[in-house]
Amino acid sequence: MLKLEKYSFGVGDRFAHQARAQLRACILAAEQGVEVVPVWNKSNREHTTIGSEPDSVRAAADAAVRDLNWTRPYHVDADHIRLETVDRFLASSDFYTIDVADSIGQPAESDAVEAFVDRHPELVGQIEIAHIDQPFTTTRDDVRRIAAKYLQAVREAGAIYRHIVAAKGADSFVTEVSMDETDSPQTPPELLVILAALADEQIPLQTIAPKFTGRFNK
Repeated sequence: MLKLEKYSFGVGDRFAHQARAQLRACILAAEQGVEVVPVWNKSNREHTTIGSEPDSVRAAADAAVRDLNWTRPYHVDADHIRLETVDRFLASSDFYTIDVADSIGQPAESDAVEAFVDRHPELVGQIEIAHIDQPFTTTRDDVRRIAAKYLQAVREAGAIYRHIVAAKGADSFVTEVSMDETDSPQTPPELLVILAALADEQIPLQTIAPKFTGRFNK
């Protein structure tokens, strides 16, 4: 597993003209004592919209790193990829944002849901999580309902992750799972169930992109 550094910042160089300026900001941060690693990201949708290829993001990032003598880590993110779009990113990316938002709510088999609930008794009852002021209480029915909503999406994430591993090996990339392009945000109990399900899929998750509350303009 390629380990993501403590502080990273996603930067979008949509037309391959801004990588040097973006990297310069990271250099200025480093000069003030904070190492922020740039993660250049661009989705399949964005490539399709402007007619670019994933290799162009890698080329622009590598050129900026070379020109500015950046010796710290950096990454190129295949942003919001799915199984049908990931292959074009395999050669150029070392960070994969696996997007399974479209699969949320798709039904999983009842036997699979029940097996998940049986496998995770720790998710039932009063649960305390660091930095959340009040504990929350979940019942077996709560866990069953959440699993029924998200289990199929998590399985898809597992399939995409294993597809990438088969092509690149497990130690050559960072894994993120995205569920942010949805209509409603995930609650803390939902995120806990999602994380348990992702662990069952043996995805070495380093970051997750949930849907947040409030308005988001894109």
